[in-house]
Amino acid sequence: MRPLLKPLSPLPPRNPYPGHYAVVRSVVEGLREINADFNHDPRSLRSLARVVYAPANEALRQAARLKREGRIDFLVAGPSNAFFPEEADNILWLPEIDIIIEPSEWMREFFAEIAAPLVPKIRICTAGVDPNYWKPSREGQPERALIYWKSGEQSFCENVEQIVRALGMDVVRFRYGHYERENYRKELDSAAIAVFLSSFETQGIALAEAWAMDVPSLVWNPRGEASWRGRSFIAKSSAPYLSAATGRDWVTLDDFDRVLREAISNRASFAPRKWVLANMTDSICSAKLFEIIESESRTRLQNPPR
Repeated sequence: MRPLLKPLSPLPPRNPYPGHYAVVRSVVEGLREINADFNHDPRSLRSLARVVYAPANEALRQAARLKREGRIDFLVAGPSNAFFPEEADNILWLPEIDIIIEPSEWMREFFAEIAAPLVPKIRICTAGVDPNYWKPSREGQPERALIYWKSGEQSFCENVEQIVRALGMDVVRFRYGHYERENYRKELDSAAIAVFLSSFETQGIALAEAWAMDVPSLVWNPRGEASWRGRSFIAKSSAPYLSAATGRDWVTLDDFDRVLREAISNRASFAPRKWVLANMTDSICSAKLFEIIESESRTRLQNPPR
């Protein structure tokens, strides 16, 4: 089967990875690295595969229509179509969808609470990062902390920065949605520690980018009430793939002060880039996605639902 990332755009896209840039880029480049048999954004029905992966909403609706017309056999929704299933006019409830890719296990638990009938469709697969782009070049030991501020009040972010400076480290702040990735990479290259302030993450691609740059992360992980597009929910994680190799989490400012001191004293205990190279590169993640789609589509087509 030839999974297809975005079917039949009538006009050329503004960038080669329409939709969620980081997710689509990782999938496309990863599949190319592993020499998978797939089409990306075909321009005619003659090029249309029978198995379609559509991580962008316009493409997903188009693919659902084509499946109803019998031109598609198996349809996969991506992790960036919707956070709540009823977003985008109930897009994840489209009956033509066979499986839904979600980036972490806590999202399956989340769906079990708010949309239980969709849980049997969910499969877990992360997006990866390009380890050749996100690769450190620094020499010596940097003494700067990068603060990645996505959630929380500005005063909270400033208190975090004050604790960092009290230990003699310089600070550079990045505000989610207001930076260029080239600059993010440049600043990571001179950072000893990255501090992430986000009330929740379904995967945390910016975290993986920091880890690929061999920068361990200290993650605010409140696991409490969060909101998305005006709707409140209980978040399960701010760093689903945080590990002993990639960093530590914390909740209160007192926790942060302690964790930061421990991290500075034990920098050699972290190996974030090594972890990414073993678990979260484009090729590793895309190979898993390809295997999921091939296995699921083969099984479903051999044993169609009655």
